[in-house]
Amino acid sequence: MELCNYPCPNQTRHYEIEAIQIPIVYNRFGDYDPDGLLYVLKKDATRIRNGALQNFHQDIPQPYEEVMPLVIRANVGEKIIVTFSHSLNRPLSIHVQGLDYDVQTSDGASVGFNKDSTTLHQITYTWYAAKEGVFIFHDMGDSTGNEDGTNIHGLFGAIIVEATGSKWLNPQNGDELESGLFADIYHPSKPAFREYAVFFHDELEIKNKDGEQPTDPHTGLPSSTTAISYRSEPMRNRPPLTHDHADTGEDISMSSWVYQDPAPPIPRAYVGDPSKIRLIHGGVKETHVFHLHNHQWRLEGDNPNSTIIDSISISPQECYTLDILHGAGSLNGTFGDVIFHCHLYPHFHEGMWTLWRIHDRLEDGTGALPDGTALKADSSSLSQNLSVTVVSMPISEK
Repeated sequence: MELCNYPCPNQTRHYEIEAIQIPIVYNRFGDYDPDGLLYVLKKDATRIRNGALQNFHQDIPQPYEEVMPLVIRANVGEKIIVTFSHSLNRPLSIHVQGLDYDVQTSDGASVGFNKDSTTLHQITYTWYAAKEGVFIFHDMGDSTGNEDGTNIHGLFGAIIVEATGSKWLNPQNGDELESGLFADIYHPSKPAFREYAVFFHDELEIKNKDGEQPTDPHTGLPSSTTAISYRSEPMRNRPPLTHDHADTGEDISMSSWVYQDPAPPIPRAYVGDPSKIRLIHGGVKETHVFHLHNHQWRLEGDNPNSTIIDSISISPQECYTLDILHGAGSLNGTFGDVIFHCHLYPHFHEGMWTLWRIHDRLEDGTGALPDGTALKADSSSLSQNLSVTVVSMPISEK
């Protein structure tokens, strides 16, 4: 398709994005990357920087909620204009994979005889959303994958292209969203669904709360860290509470009742909610195997005869959409905390796991987590609409 024949050329969406450098704290135990990098919406940059630094300077560094990989959205047929800026002393860029653009102006790279579309200050990129899906973007001002590069410290994000006419709202309160990992997606003629962006990334340069290399408590050797969306819950931070072998099983070691919630973002839904997971590999080193307990999806989402799976390998810079069969809770109406993780157990052990929390009744703000944390009330229309059946149906009938 030639760009001059692109459909709907008058529909344009604008984003102002800035790259900032801050310490990224990966969990409540104080594990952090002192040289963290991330894309943010320019209007949010000061607030996110100040909040992250304030939390970092606590006695034990703590994560800041808004420090997450940037996820923006557009609709099929739209032109996306991105104004990118930064104040770091190095050339940076945004290189998107899978969208159409003019390689001379919007590649976000300095390659061969093409014009240099990295920047030391500010540049504008123009992308074209030709098809639905999830598409990673990352820095190509520095393409090295070592500890001095930008990718390993978090400079990546994603744009999700929705069906023409879609809108995306905050899943908690129903407000319009400009960016965010999780959203409720509405369309004039298609069913609404929950959307969760999940980033796997690895080879992190992590210090513990004392500024030292983390070590494995069993071996005393240096311990690696892998992550989901700038958060990680290594098992080195969740040691057995007794010497009883029963206390080392997954039902205990991964339980929020025992150890509180894991650090990576926890998607939420109600039984039966239509749900799509937008899976993104933000790293440049390792292949991972995404595995979701109790749920399945088709390998080829649009093919009704495709193989049904519950695990999929994902390599660096790849993206997949997992359209969950039968919605949250699957065919058997599972509710509670459902684990998902990398099925390569060293990566699982190093922190690449979290939970999908599936409720069996509408949360009205009166409930609490096992550690006493209050659950916020769900007031979005999708929560209200999709949970009606669950609330009115006895558990024995599910």
